[in-house]
Amino acid sequence: MKTRYVNFAGQSLSIEYSPDFSELIEFLYGDTNADPSDSPDATLSVREEDGELTLHCGDKQLYRGNENSALATTLIRETIHQLIDRNADGMALHAAALSRNSRGILIPGQSGSGKTSLSTWLAARGFNYLTDEYVFIRHNANTMQAFARPPNVKVRGIEAALEHFFDMDKHEDQTIQGKHVAMIPFRLLNPENIQENPTVDLILFPRFIKNSDLKLEKLTKAKSGLALMESLVNARNLNGHGFDEAARLARDTPGYRLEYGGFDQLQEEFDNILP
Repeated sequence: MKTRYVNFAGQSLSIEYSPDFSELIEFLYGDTNADPSDSPDATLSVREEDGELTLHCGDKQLYRGNENSALATTLIRETIHQLIDRNADGMALHAAALSRNSRGILIPGQSGSGKTSLSTWLAARGFNYLTDEYVFIRHNANTMQAFARPPNVKVRGIEAALEHFFDMDKHEDQTIQGKHVAMIPFRLLNPENIQENPTVDLILFPRFIKNSDLKLEKLTKAKSGLALMESLVNARNLNGHGFDEAARLARDTPGYRLEYGGFDQLQEEFDNILP
């Protein structure tokens, strides 16, 4: 068995896997920190048993089956859970993040809000993709730490966001594709992509409504802070459930609510939104 360490937001875990899974592990974790000196808080195990793919955390079986995409999705989800679940050192936000010219864009949102499609569209237009899933911001800081997983894009999101930028069929052997979701290495979207930890210079709350008009609303600091709380996943670990930290970030950073009905609208307007 081989071991891959994953470090994020001051937490650590190890993944034990047979050599047959080396390509999958590199695909998923190639851009994450790997420091073996940190004692892991948990250990995941990926192996093949009786001709099936399996994933365990200790004695608990998390996946058993034959779908590579399902194994990859479950493995990443459990990795993030283990790295964030007990974290009390700052805000863990369900959010995408990008940067340009060393300035950071935080895109909080629940599943279905369109943050992944928006972040992949921006990456294909030259922004640095940092994550589409989780961002960590330490207490009293405005610097983002992003969990750098490959974008996990719904098939309909790929068709809408990337139809002019990315050919899925051409890159089939470089992606992991399921029935409804595909994982795309972000350097296929932007070969010049840089992983960095920028400050948060803009908070954007997206909402995709098919065929709707483009609407951009500058939020008050109070509305922005409350909207951030909706994406805070470790609130139970924080003093005051993290409200003071969310309010602080909202005070320091302009926040906007973006409603759009298609990426053709953003093609013309998005540069005017950014600072």
